[in-house]
Amino acid sequence: MLDALTLDQLRVLVAIADAGSFTAAARQIRRAQSAVSHAVANLEATLEVKLFDRSSKKPAWTPAGETILAEARMVLVRAERLRATARRIAAGQESEIVLATGAIVPDKALIDALDAFRLEFPTIALTLFREELGGPADLVAQGKVDLGFDGAQSLRQYDEDVFDRRSLGTADVVSVAAPNHPLTQGAATITDAELADHRQLVPTSRTMPRYEHALVHDTWAVADLHTRYRMIVEGMGWGTVPLALAENDLESGVLIELSIEARPAAALQVPLFAVWRTGDAPGPASLRLIELARAALAD
Repeated sequence: MLDALTLDQLRVLVAIADAGSFTAAARQIRRAQSAVSHAVANLEATLEVKLFDRSSKKPAWTPAGETILAEARMVLVRAERLRATARRIAAGQESEIVLATGAIVPDKALIDALDAFRLEFPTIALTLFREELGGPADLVAQGKVDLGFDGAQSLRQYDEDVFDRRSLGTADVVSVAAPNHPLTQGAATITDAELADHRQLVPTSRTMPRYEHALVHDTWAVADLHTRYRMIVEGMGWGTVPLALAENDLESGVLIELSIEARPAAALQVPLFAVWRTGDAPGPASLRLIELARAALAD
């Protein structure tokens, strides 16, 4: 009997609930009241369930009717999603995006971009990987993700023809140490000689185990940004971290910014790129996500 069920019957049922009565629903959907009553009667016959108690002048919902109403609303939402998916496929739009982003990409900018994206593309599925140094580029190169957002350094291990790329902007980084660290007790600008005796906590990953920008020989390499950050806060060494991560702790005095002679201001701005495999052109939704990320990073 369920083969006779139609979306139109469900729409009529929802209209009755939203309008408050059969008569109001008929006005709302511009049909005769008899047509509304007929659609409900057919639905009750199809489902073999009594949806309304008609013992009084105004039909009242039965408990079964209220349950079916909730299900009807969900069916109509899913039907609309089906239509939207079909339209998207016909237009060449992606049904899913798999994105990998580096830890250097600021959390707030990333989340702002994704939030705007979900409002524009509510039916597109998204899988997000947050990766350490070199991770996004590696996943893109292997074809495991569609897009990667990461810093320029992570792309240097590959030939230029592996990726197509688009600039996203920059991320600021800052060299920091805990207030009780010896590097915070001396001159305003720290020389190479002063730096040499103090351990640097540097990023690493399985894909890029060697960090190119270490300034001293004594390093600990840590593959998780937030763990490395906590180690710096605890005074276990100094290091360079995203400014967006350290901003509040710098303002409150939990961390102290270090001015290092060997690291000019230009080195504290990391160019960020969106990358995809050469030949695998991103679809319209992916291109829009790139633009939203660029706008969020510019704010």
